[in-house]
Amino acid sequence: MWRYKSLLFILLLSANFAEAKTYSILVYHGANPPYYFEENGKPTGIFVDIFQELAKLTSHRFEFVPLSVARGQRYFDQGKVDIEPGISKTWRVDAEVHGIYSIDYAFSSEVLLGYQDRCVGKHQPEQFYGTLVGKVRGYRYNDFEMHFGKDKMLIYENISEKELLAQLEHKRLDYILIGSVTADYYISQHPNYQSFKTCLEISRLPVQMRLQPKLIELRKEINSALRLMINGGKIKAIYAKYRITQ
Repeated sequence: MWRYKSLLFILLLSANFAEAKTYSILVYHGANPPYYFEENGKPTGIFVDIFQELAKLTSHRFEFVPLSVARGQRYFDQGKVDIEPGISKTWRVDAEVHGIYSIDYAFSSEVLLGYQDRCVGKHQPEQFYGTLVGKVRGYRYNDFEMHFGKDKMLIYENISEKELLAQLEHKRLDYILIGSVTADYYISQHPNYQSFKTCLEISRLPVQMRLQPKLIELRKEINSALRLMINGGKIKAIYAKYRITQ
């Protein structure tokens, strides 16, 4: 604890000499609680808590810009937002603007979710061929996409994971692709989702903050703050607040 407080003091002291600025944070509205959502009209979630801590450690201000996934990625390419949190580099390899990345600070697992009885005995992607699978428009699944297409998994796109879950509940889709953290959050909130189960884990990847290429100095500040948060257990505590284990 003494070491954590000493490092915190040093970082805060150095931050006071840096010019405080305001940066915009891309979040996806309605797409991925508990990372970002509104409660009684107030922004909340994992990203909100992380950037509140980063604001303390860097003295900068961070403003959230909620957009759809497709529009949000266009905004990043156009330089209209500064930071996209919770991103694996592999998800943005085809982006017009690759961006620069912070250190790894957490993990993201992507899963194929369905009703329990439709998962029994299925352990390979090929066993799901011929089924209708929902995904969020604009999300990428890299090597797993080799299983999409005619005579494989038939893909249906929607604007958010929230919408996909509702369609899965009413059996308009056979399965959906979703982040495990988001799936766990929604299942804990909706009794009707208790019969959903992870059929396959598609990937487990480290995630970073994706920044505009010009923000080299900000990346240094964020990296220093993230290291402090990781070593001090702050990141784990934020995830645990939403009953998520990292």
